[in-house]
Amino acid sequence: MVTTEINPTGSLQDIGQLDHSITSEYRIFGPPGTGKTTNLTRQIRRAVERFGDDSVLVTSFSRTAAAELAGRDLPLSPDRIGTLHAHCFRALGCPPIAECNVDEWNKDNPHLQITPKKKQGRLDGEESADDQNSDREKSGDEYLEQLNRWRGMMIPPGGWPAVVREFASKWQQYKEAHGLLDFADLIDVCRRDVYFAPGHPSVIFADEAQDLNRMQLTLIRNWGARSNYFILCADDDQTIFSFTGATPDAVLDPEIPEDHKIILKQSYRVPRAIHARAVRWIEQVTRRQEKSYLPRPFDGEFNRLSTGTYKSPEYYILKTALQHLNQGKSVMFLAACGYMLQPIVQVLRKNAVPFHNPYRRSNGFWNPLRMGRGSSANRVFSLVVAHPQFGEGSRAWTCGDLALWAEWLHSEGVIKRGAKKKLSGLTPAVTATIETLDDTFEPGALEALLRTFEGDYRELLNWWRLRLNATVFKRAQFPADIAATRGPQALLDPPRVVVGTIHSVKGGEADVVYLFPDLSGEGDAAYQQAGALRDSVIRQFYVGMTRARETLYICQQDSRMAVRL
Repeated sequence: MVTTEINPTGSLQDIGQLDHSITSEYRIFGPPGTGKTTNLTRQIRRAVERFGDDSVLVTSFSRTAAAELAGRDLPLSPDRIGTLHAHCFRALGCPPIAECNVDEWNKDNPHLQITPKKKQGRLDGEESADDQNSDREKSGDEYLEQLNRWRGMMIPPGGWPAVVREFASKWQQYKEAHGLLDFADLIDVCRRDVYFAPGHPSVIFADEAQDLNRMQLTLIRNWGARSNYFILCADDDQTIFSFTGATPDAVLDPEIPEDHKIILKQSYRVPRAIHARAVRWIEQVTRRQEKSYLPRPFDGEFNRLSTGTYKSPEYYILKTALQHLNQGKSVMFLAACGYMLQPIVQVLRKNAVPFHNPYRRSNGFWNPLRMGRGSSANRVFSLVVAHPQFGEGSRAWTCGDLALWAEWLHSEGVIKRGAKKKLSGLTPAVTATIETLDDTFEPGALEALLRTFEGDYRELLNWWRLRLNATVFKRAQFPADIAATRGPQALLDPPRVVVGTIHSVKGGEADVVYLFPDLSGEGDAAYQQAGALRDSVIRQFYVGMTRARETLYICQQDSRMAVRL
């Protein structure tokens, strides 16, 4: 293993004050749970005090991390904090994005179709290949991902596979013909043509820098060289976005003076038992910044389950998880790939256990209880909120509530002709009266509805479920089960169970973590090789292990394609 030795003299207090004749770059290395965001926040405040609130720019790999920084009440305007893609997008005048405008491409290239992207999701850094629950939807997606990876690593086209070069030529012609830039272009054009970061900042902060590829880090360094100083806040051991071209080398090179490197040593998350196993695991990689890294002063538990795989989590895994939940603990289920989480999601649904993924809110599969306007959870909430047993916050239905939960009911014998259309035209905030109900429901249905208010709120839920359209019954089943089993308030309480891929929860934590060791075929092929490919798998599971605050369970592998933790 090649390591980079550290000099313990690097100090947070010295940032911005040292000799910049060699470089004005500083690196803060923050191993898991060492308070990286807290220390970065302090440095941002220091820079604002010194240079002013309009002279600091903060960028991060994902919107989640940027939002966490913004939530620290920093003395910066919102446009000074964001992902690198978002900063570049605004710097270039908000150009039309190719991945969001692929209709003509898909029509002209049926064998290379590309799934249309949501612009904001990509600018926010929310989409990840390993987060998807199925294979790529269209054949061109894989070629575009490969192209972006080669570009991100700044390898000249001559070093690309022939099929990628051929795709790149067609894609470039399409972009030029329609006046579009793709997401990689946002970085590349700024790297070539935009010499100063937006607003000419005196100080630039790059959070999660280990997840940036070489082209993105080159842009940061170009901009940073024209500022007073800049800081890369990173942990090379947590470089897990290799499919975008991110590598530890990109953040570790070039060499900088040792006093420009700062190591955050004390973990406030990872206890001794898990820390010891995680450190032994990460020391297998071929190159890393050597770090003095101390565990939280708590023993914790590292357990290897004797039974229960990602395909069979119903008995033992669920049983132990429920025990932890009953003790008030938070629980996280992690896997390398999204499809491996489908069985545990089915089990949680079957047992009416609330779950979510707060780090990937756009993923509906992992967030079935999100309270969007037309979501199933919001419809159930809008139904039960008027029942006397709802508890604190109970209120009369508004016309908006009524329109929402009545929309999913079948009409025959329940809804009067034209009533749904009439409801949609009423002012949503106005209280629904008995006359409103009488105008909406057939007499028998209304009589049965009103009787439910004399009994348990579950009678109201059952009334609604029995009259749902068959096409929406499955969508409504889980939030209705949650309300029936755990009470209506459970629809509003943040779930204590997180489900996600390791990639999706980086930066997150839970009291108890269940880690499935299985790999996809591609992941197993990488793990079986020596060098960078195997290292990427090791780093991925290092991140998974270090999400645990108290207890880590390594589940049984389902096949031979698995890491040996």
